[in-house]
Amino acid sequence: MARDNDRLPKEQVSNERRRFPRFAKELHVKMFAHDPNEPSKIANFSARTLDFSHGGFRLESPRRFTAGSVVGFVFDHDLPKHIVSKVGEVRWCNPSKNEGCFELGMAVFP
Repeated sequence: MARDNDRLPKEQVSNERRRFPRFAKELHVKMFAHDPNEPSKIANFSARTLDFSHGGFRLESPRRFTAGSVVGFVFDHDLPKHIVSKVGEVRWCNPSKNEGCFELGMAVFP
């Protein structure tokens, strides 16, 4: 799936403690989460990945999440079946350099 040239520059991850290497890859993903304004409703929206690792991915989203939020997602691409549709946990969320967006780290549930 990933090629060596998809790997992020070493200087970007050298001072981070990670269990798995990250690979730069932009894919479109549909996200599903409980709507905080109406807990009985599920909100869905589009986001895009920024990079992947074996344990999760970083993405840019139009929605802000708190750490610990559980979010469902479906990729719009031809990927291995074990990663196409899953549930994950938001580990962190910060404002993106793109106005009105947020970057978040997702840990994928097995």
